[in-house]
Amino acid sequence: MKMIKILPIALIGLCMSCGSGERVIMEEGAVYKVKNDNFYSKGKDITELLSENEKKDIKAVLSKRLEAERLAEDKKEKLEKEQKKVEQTIEKAKEKQEALEESQKQLEEKQEAIEDARDDFLKAKEKLESKKEKYNKLKEKGKLSPSDEEKWQGRFEDLEAKIKEYNTIYKNLK
Repeated sequence: MKMIKILPIALIGLCMSCGSGERVIMEEGAVYKVKNDNFYSKGKDITELLSENEKKDIKAVLSKRLEAERLAEDKKEKLEKEQKKVEQTIEKAKEKQEALEESQKQLEEKQEAIEDARDDFLKAKEKLESKKEKYNKLKEKGKLSPSDEEKWQGRFEDLEAKIKEYNTIYKNLK
């Protein structure tokens, strides 16, 4: 990211250090340096030696090159903006994915809690039925004293309270 900010500054500094002249390489291989309206070759001013057509040709080549550089820079900036948008889109997608994964995890935990509450409810209900059967068998055989009857009733009340509690938890989780 810092490189993107530093690169234009470095390019401007480089251009300024080279002066305001532009190098032009012609098709025949001749190299000219153009500063303002003066033309140089091998460090010597040859403005007076060139014909108007040669000057126009050199300026045309320079103009085409500068236009191509400008278009390339514009395209580069556009691509950098597009890349930044893509990176932002990817970042948002990652954030959404993380949120969805967290939501999925919470749903799984809730589902597990619901199943645990349901299992606890069913176990307590089975235990109550089992204890009632045992109580009825003992009562039929006449093996229960009045104090035993009170203990059994206390057990039934405790189990019924647990069943009610587990049922409430189960309903609240749903």
